[in-house]
Amino acid sequence: MVKKFYIAFAILIASLSFAGCAKKQVAPKQMTLPVAHAVADSVVRFRSDKVCHIHVDFTYLKGSRYAAVNDSLLRMGTLQPNYFAIRYEKLEPISAVRYLVERYAKEYSEIAQWLHDRERARSQLNWELSIDTKIMPGKGKNLVYLSHILIKTGETTSEYSLAHNFDPDTGREIRLDDAFDKEEQAELTTEIIRQLADRLGLDEDDTKGIRKAGYFVGIDAYPSENFILHDDSVTFIYTPGEINPKEVRLTLKK
Repeated sequence: MVKKFYIAFAILIASLSFAGCAKKQVAPKQMTLPVAHAVADSVVRFRSDKVCHIHVDFTYLKGSRYAAVNDSLLRMGTLQPNYFAIRYEKLEPISAVRYLVERYAKEYSEIAQWLHDRERARSQLNWELSIDTKIMPGKGKNLVYLSHILIKTGETTSEYSLAHNFDPDTGREIRLDDAFDKEEQAELTTEIIRQLADRLGLDEDDTKGIRKAGYFVGIDAYPSENFILHDDSVTFIYTPGEINPKEVRLTLKK
């Protein structure tokens, strides 16, 4: 009886150890590279009662060895409006964020004056630009740059997320064609339709039902260029108005 007890106890301990190892294996990946933030906040006033609030928090890799990588991140469109795509000088996070805030403030003042003089559209003179960013682990050694952007111009507000997969050694962006060949993209499209149909309670190939529900109306389904690549999955992010009035995220397991 005692022998059986020890055998059972040993099996229990082994099972718990295995379960513990399994949990460790599925734990979220952690950032191992150092990051810093270039942050700027500004309030631009027009005619005393109308304002433009500007907030930018740009996350970047810390250290001189990542200077070229951070330059690349700024040119990718991680910040909006993308003032940096075709600039020729080297870009540095702190000065780039300062430039973006100053230029956006100047544009607001000019447009607000134009609207005030010509249209008397005072309701259109309250603006806001808010950008928050983070860097997270991606597939293998690669990273993902995620930007959450809110732009308000008068009564119109747009809010969306942008994802950029990149190599932290070179700063090179990993695009959809780099991650998946044409055949794989076709398979992804099929899986996107299947997952949307399942979410809506439809048959897996009911494209008419999907369109009737307000997705991919008038266009063919496709994998978005706005995606997050993980080791075991990929998440496609469709911005509001792209395939539906709201943001749509679909995660496909490999």
